[in-house]
Amino acid sequence: MLSNIKHVFTSKTILNKILFTIAILVLYRMFVIIPVPFVDITVLKNAVANTTGGMQFFAMLMGWSIQKFSVVALGLIPFINASIILQLLTVVIPHLEELKEEGETGNMKIQQYTRRLTLPLALLQAVGMVYLIATYIPGVIDTHSFSVVLWAAFALTVWTILLIWLGEVMTEKGVANGISLLIFASIVAWMTSSFMTFMNPSNGTNLMSVFVFMLVIVLVLIVLSILLIRTRKEIPITYAKAGKIQETAVLPIPLNPVGMIPIIFAIAFVSFPYLLWNIVYKLNPASPGAQAFKNFVATHLNIYTNNPSYIVVILYFLLIIMFTFFYSWVVFKPEKMAEQIQKRGGYIPGIRPGNETAEYLNSVLMHLCFWWGVGLGIVGIYTYVINWIPFIQDMVRSGGLNAVPVIVSGAGIIIIVGVVQEVINKLNADLLMEKYSKIV
Repeated sequence: MLSNIKHVFTSKTILNKILFTIAILVLYRMFVIIPVPFVDITVLKNAVANTTGGMQFFAMLMGWSIQKFSVVALGLIPFINASIILQLLTVVIPHLEELKEEGETGNMKIQQYTRRLTLPLALLQAVGMVYLIATYIPGVIDTHSFSVVLWAAFALTVWTILLIWLGEVMTEKGVANGISLLIFASIVAWMTSSFMTFMNPSNGTNLMSVFVFMLVIVLVLIVLSILLIRTRKEIPITYAKAGKIQETAVLPIPLNPVGMIPIIFAIAFVSFPYLLWNIVYKLNPASPGAQAFKNFVATHLNIYTNNPSYIVVILYFLLIIMFTFFYSWVVFKPEKMAEQIQKRGGYIPGIRPGNETAEYLNSVLMHLCFWWGVGLGIVGIYTYVINWIPFIQDMVRSGGLNAVPVIVSGAGIIIIVGVVQEVINKLNADLLMEKYSKIV
């Protein structure tokens, strides 16, 4: 490891990649100080200074740029949504499925479609963000003037497209996937803000004790995330020709087959009743049924509060597991994997080629999905569960707070671990290529 670090700093090519990546990330963080046109910054900052609950996930992805309603407040959410939509459409649109099977050329074409879809999604989400923030924070922007809303949304959209371009430039000339690095930078900025809140001398000894406890929890979750990301099931494949064994290969299936998508889906679905409740609340209906619905959602299905109910947290956990299975079913096709193995003259020892192989691969995938879903769910809900621990509640109340200030959410931990692992793998590959080039 020390030898690799030494080679990184002695290799001009790799060092230039690292410096280029750092420069782009610094530039990105400088964009945060640029506010959206027509926004009253003072009103916004006072209103969202204590952002908590499920909103933390999205605020984290935006690196608290929403706190200043900066031009990059929309972040990369539209691009992530477009990518998810395109992946889901490959199941129902044969042309997209054919492109996916073409390898790198097909993936480049799908990436083009993703970028095109991002533009309208970004504009729609930007308009929605302007109205949503104006609804919760009266006076932050004049939504009575559609031209003001349109200009603000246009600014958010343009800067989102710029971020996507910067991400692709980093992918090409940097040390890892640029989009992942931009999200990583946002999470680190969010962690820095949380850390400074903890380290404020006015917080007193009790909150410092909470900080130490939270630090231990985060370290445990980092270890758990590393195990979840690095664990894989290696299935031996034997290729034979004319009855003689030619070679043996391994089919690796990761414990993490679908990444962070289940958390994104789960937070969207679990938030829907709360958003619907807000619409009903604004209409202020006199119907007893509507009033009962409002009361039930406000009490049991509001994940954006400091201390959400057991019902909504358990629902969130179960949705994460459910969407892990759902997205795995969409992305992975055991039947096609089995067909490809059989066409190449391969088989799994002890398993017949064809349907039996497909059934075996499906059972392995479902087993891995269950444990990934459970692990992802535990990491995802830890920010809520810690508020139920009695001695933590006592320390927080004595510190004058309603809930534990979170250093980083569970989703953030998994993203950080994944990006760091990706950077290490990319640097190792670059070092290996450089060594081979010198030998040749």
